[in-house]
Amino acid sequence: MYHYLFTNDLRISHLKDSLVEAGACFMNDSVPSANEDKNANNNMNTLGFYFNLTKSSQCAVLCANNNVRTVVLNFIKKFQFPNPRTKESFESAIADGIQLAPMRIILRLLYMMKIQGLSDAYLTKEEIADFIFFNSAVAKTNQVDYLTIIKQIEEYRKNSSFPSTVEKNEDNRQWKQETRQVREMVKVLTWSGCVKEDNDGSIRLESDSLTSSNKADLYDILTYEDFWTPEGEAFNDIKLSYQKYMDIDDEVTNDDLSEEDDSYVEREDPFKTGYESSFSRNRILFGAPGTGKSFTINSDRLELLGEGNEEDYERVTFHPDYSYANFVGTYKPVMVDDSAEIISLASEKEVLAILTDETKSAQEKYDLLYDRFKGDGLTRLPLLLGLYTDESFKTRKADGSDAAGDNSVERNHGRAIRPYVNLSKPSKGKKDIAYEYVPGPFMRIYVKALKNSRTDNIKPFLLIIEEINRANVAAVFGDIFQLLDRGNDFVSEYPIQATEDIKKYLAKELGGNPDDYNKIKIPDNIFIWATMNSADQGVFPMDTAFKRRWDFTYLGIDDNDEQLRGKYVTIGSKEQQRIEWNELRKAINEFLAESKINEDKQLGPYFISKSIVIPKDGGTEIDSKKFCDAFKNKVLMYLFDDAAKQKCPSLFEGSAKGQTRYSKICEAFDEQGIGIFNGSIQTLVQIQDLVTNEYQLDENGNPFTDSEE
Repeated sequence: MYHYLFTNDLRISHLKDSLVEAGACFMNDSVPSANEDKNANNNMNTLGFYFNLTKSSQCAVLCANNNVRTVVLNFIKKFQFPNPRTKESFESAIADGIQLAPMRIILRLLYMMKIQGLSDAYLTKEEIADFIFFNSAVAKTNQVDYLTIIKQIEEYRKNSSFPSTVEKNEDNRQWKQETRQVREMVKVLTWSGCVKEDNDGSIRLESDSLTSSNKADLYDILTYEDFWTPEGEAFNDIKLSYQKYMDIDDEVTNDDLSEEDDSYVEREDPFKTGYESSFSRNRILFGAPGTGKSFTINSDRLELLGEGNEEDYERVTFHPDYSYANFVGTYKPVMVDDSAEIISLASEKEVLAILTDETKSAQEKYDLLYDRFKGDGLTRLPLLLGLYTDESFKTRKADGSDAAGDNSVERNHGRAIRPYVNLSKPSKGKKDIAYEYVPGPFMRIYVKALKNSRTDNIKPFLLIIEEINRANVAAVFGDIFQLLDRGNDFVSEYPIQATEDIKKYLAKELGGNPDDYNKIKIPDNIFIWATMNSADQGVFPMDTAFKRRWDFTYLGIDDNDEQLRGKYVTIGSKEQQRIEWNELRKAINEFLAESKINEDKQLGPYFISKSIVIPKDGGTEIDSKKFCDAFKNKVLMYLFDDAAKQKCPSLFEGSAKGQTRYSKICEAFDEQGIGIFNGSIQTLVQIQDLVTNEYQLDENGNPFTDSEE
């Protein structure tokens, strides 16, 4: 067996800043508690374990002093399995006999490939998993024969054959989210500069382009042979033993490591944050009704954003009347305060609030507004103040020195034009109708993502579109359609010209002037995911150009049906039948398929709500009444009125034969259960119990006794 536990997200795109902050928090004993900030606590403790940040560790000292690279290289060199991340994972690894320092093994394999002069001196993430983590000749020994492993990888690339030491039985490979966690380790190696990732996701050693200092770091990792052996009986003692092993020697001082890591530069492009994710940016899930499209999207949302980040996504459902104005934004009538009639930008409102503040003198107002007007328009500030006050005040030059004049000319100009200017005054509580730009879900997420791109804590933002093809997508997206074409950096390749109203709105929300936002692009931390079912009636077609900009994922008719297996329901009053719903669903689908009805018209696992077909108590018995009501109102109605509309005579040729009315078919189902269907369906459904009754059943599926009748 092989049991592994790693982390899903070290947030590599801003690892340096995160480690600097975490190092300081651990040193000062100021790590946020779970009650204060659960996400911050979890993220910091994750970094703390893997990079050995404790109150007394040298690793924490180095991180707090910006020497992050040394700590990361130490992690690459020493991190191993078993490790005491949790007691359960530690004991499992011990029981498995795992003795693996994975990242230095990866580097050694790449180094050996390189010095052998192999043209294909690379490793894929799948090869890393198979030939390192699940290979007993590597993962369960400290005496690895690297040349043999390389030959086995070459042989595998030729004929897809694995050596007997590689475990391919999935039941013996116990690693949740294996793909993502291997990817996370690779990202650490890429961050360090030791390896380079190709466009196809494979990695290579980049020793030729390393500085002398970096080559020395790599040599230190390649030649390091120590391996931690657990010490102590109690688990806390074992953890302390591991922390001591993972720490950096005191001889490594801050003076020795004061040089800043030059692999990090100031972010100049606000659209390119460097955020990495295994998820597609533009993604559409499609499939038959009930295949779990929305469920899958929601599950992936939690994986992408994490728990509790409700403000980082929006969900919208398209419909035939949905428009560009709804999706992106438009001017709409809104109720406004009477003090804001002529004010559009947030900066103007702030200035107005100072000018109309009756508690401040003219001099105080001038001093407060001086810095704001110093760069542009300082000579106009006295005139502006003259509009609102008769008091005198001293003015300054741009360099801060006192102005020579007394500003009386400008103040008098202000007073002179005061009667002709519509001055905004403090609100009296009156509400009026005005037109303002009201953003749609796309623009709201766009603004949040751009605000985040200006911080050090880069995170993803998600827009979910349900039923994307129920609206005319060309009309809804408009010119935003062009932005969906993203480059290798996941930023829009081709910017579009922003409209005047969008420019003003972005300036209001993000600061600056409207002209700063002439061109807009989708940043790499925005994800747009959608669901669609092409079989639905009344949907709009999508053109090829639009489809090309999305990654389509098809959910098959039987995908996600694991939880339905072994769930039974008892139906029928005259013939009481205990059947498996999943089996009946598949039998109906088989009939539809043989009748040349497309798969996207067939029944997905959760065509009937999951809350009905999966018992809440975790048992095997589905509530009969709820199921039968849903089956008649959803399944039979859908088959009768849509999917099998032209095939009803043959579909319902059982005990409902000859019935052309939906109500009669429902009545027949209440009595005969699956007996209403075509014989081919009945033969595919195994009836667990069959009781023929000449009497009615009560609401619990039990027959009435004579006394009850």
